[in-house]
Amino acid sequence: MAAKKPVVNAFDAIAKPATTAAPSKTNKIAAVVDDKIKEAVDVVINAKAAIAKLEFEKDDAETTIINHVRPQQDKAAFAGNFSKSFAVGGNTGSVTYTTSDKFSVPKEPEVQEALRKCMGDKKFDENFKVVRTISVTPAVTEDTDKINKLVAACTKAGIEIGEYFVVTDVLKAKPDLDRKQYELTPGQLDTFRTLVRQNKPALK
Repeated sequence: MAAKKPVVNAFDAIAKPATTAAPSKTNKIAAVVDDKIKEAVDVVINAKAAIAKLEFEKDDAETTIINHVRPQQDKAAFAGNFSKSFAVGGNTGSVTYTTSDKFSVPKEPEVQEALRKCMGDKKFDENFKVVRTISVTPAVTEDTDKINKLVAACTKAGIEIGEYFVVTDVLKAKPDLDRKQYELTPGQLDTFRTLVRQNKPALK
């Protein structure tokens, strides 16, 4: 009796090769060094510490600038003079404060509903959209027969779509929300900012 042929997985031809596992960690071996190398090591250690200190000071200063300029941007926008950019002068030069049109939108349905209530249906629908993503369930990836049916003719297989796919609706901000948020009242904007996080302004 002839041996049974293995079932060919239709995804095998396009499957990416598995990544090689990272090598396991080994014990450190002390390098042989001289005075010149010791000095170089000290320079690297001190430079890292200095860079970390400067990064902390920079981040703290940026927060101070942003907290100072943001209310001015709000005031100008509510007066009908919206601008993404503000020149912020210092003693020896200036930086440009520029806001981003990217927002982190809450995933929780109850928070999204609170956002809709805050903005009202019209403004909510004007500024947000639902992006639908579809992915294959683990039950399909583990069953070659199901994969082959899906590749051959999912729509003709007579199987409910829910058995093969996971459908996820993701709420996304539409373009120009950084400007259109100022169509809300100041009170609405305060609530809006507790529900939706706008990317940090850039200072260049």
